[in-house]
Amino acid sequence: MRAALMTVLMCTIAVTADAQAPSEPPVDGALEVLKVQGNVWLIAGAGANIAVQAGDQGLVVVDSGASAMSEKVIAAIRGISAKPIRYIINTSAAPQHVGGNAALVSSSRGARPSIIAHENVYRLMSAADGSPTDGYYSPRRKLIFNGEAIDIIHMPSAFSSGDSVVYFRGSNVLVTGDIFTTTNLPLIDRAHGGTYAGSLAALRSLLDIAAPDDLMEAGTYIIPGHGRICDDADLVEYHDMAYEIRDRVAKLVAQGKTLAQVKGEHPVLGWEGRYGQPQWTVDAFIDAIYPEFHK
Repeated sequence: MRAALMTVLMCTIAVTADAQAPSEPPVDGALEVLKVQGNVWLIAGAGANIAVQAGDQGLVVVDSGASAMSEKVIAAIRGISAKPIRYIINTSAAPQHVGGNAALVSSSRGARPSIIAHENVYRLMSAADGSPTDGYYSPRRKLIFNGEAIDIIHMPSAFSSGDSVVYFRGSNVLVTGDIFTTTNLPLIDRAHGGTYAGSLAALRSLLDIAAPDDLMEAGTYIIPGHGRICDDADLVEYHDMAYEIRDRVAKLVAQGKTLAQVKGEHPVLGWEGRYGQPQWTVDAFIDAIYPEFHK
């Protein structure tokens, strides 16, 4: 099954070079729809990954993709189930994750779906079309829907100040938003409360949730904000990379090196080719994290 999951198309993210909130990328083409496990499906190719839990009571949709892809997203959701959307959960306020909110609400049959997000996202989007209607402030919000317990967990000051991860307990699927991707170095939106320290703490927390199956394969399947479906081993690799970069940068700053000198030492060496994307370059990443070490 894991081999099949690896065929999911990789999505891209657009993050501005000055580490502001991600802008909505141009996206086109067909979407990829894949059953993950249990009651959970993945829709890839809409700007950010979308998770759908389907059952007799209706649908829970985690993130809604870029607004330009809403028509295709709605069609993909209808291909999974004709049941009404009851909940939309936003993992952050990034446009690729919330751009389709209004369209999904308008398309839903029956009662208006509740849009759940952390209170910081609720406040940030309060005047926007398709803004959350249910802001939670406690560290964890719990639901039981379609006979499955769902944990919505706040990860403070990670990608942003309002990040949520969603864990479908019965299906054993973890949806991480932009805290974890397979396409980018850790994403930090400093303009909206994101920090590298918070991102590292969030990655540790994700590892506390995810569990491997026999021989460290499968077990909890992880839907990242962007990229392919992963398991615990993939998350461990990304976590270790993020901590190694932290240690390298901290050592260089302790030696009194300036931002330019730190960049010149290539602290991301070994991962630049894999994660140094044009939309979130190595230089932009170091620009974002350097202030946390230079105090």
